Amino acid sequence: MKGQILVFDDEPLILKSIEKTLTRIGYEVTTVQKREDFIIKIKEKDYSLLIFDLHIPDITKEEIMSIALSENPHIKFLIISGSDETEGIPFLRKPFEINELRKMVKELLHG
Repeated sequence: MKGQILVFDDEPLILKSIEKTLTRIGYEVTTVQKREDFIIKIKEKDYSLLIFDLHIPDITKEEIMSIALSENPHIKFLIISGSDETEGIPFLRKPFEINELRKMVKELLHG
C-alpha cells in the first residue's frame, strides 16, 4: 500500500474522479462531502495526505487543517480549488489534469 488519502470536497464528481484515479495507482482513498463526515473519518485512520477544497460549506481551511493536524501531526495537505493559490500549501487549480494530480500526490508522499 502506497498510502492512505482522505479527500474532502462538496462536489461528488470531483470526489469520484480523484478516488478512481488514485485507487488505480495503489492508494487507499476515502472521500467525504460534509463537515461531520470529515471529522468522523479523520479520526478513523492515520492518513498520509488530505486533499481538500477551500470552499466547503460550514468549515474553513483553518478548521480543516487544525482538525487534521490534531489527529495526525505528520499529515500532508493538497488544496484543490478554483480560487487563488494558498501560500505555502501545495495547490492544484480546478479544473486540473489527472496527470497533474498523480504527479503532485507522488511528490508529496514519496519525495
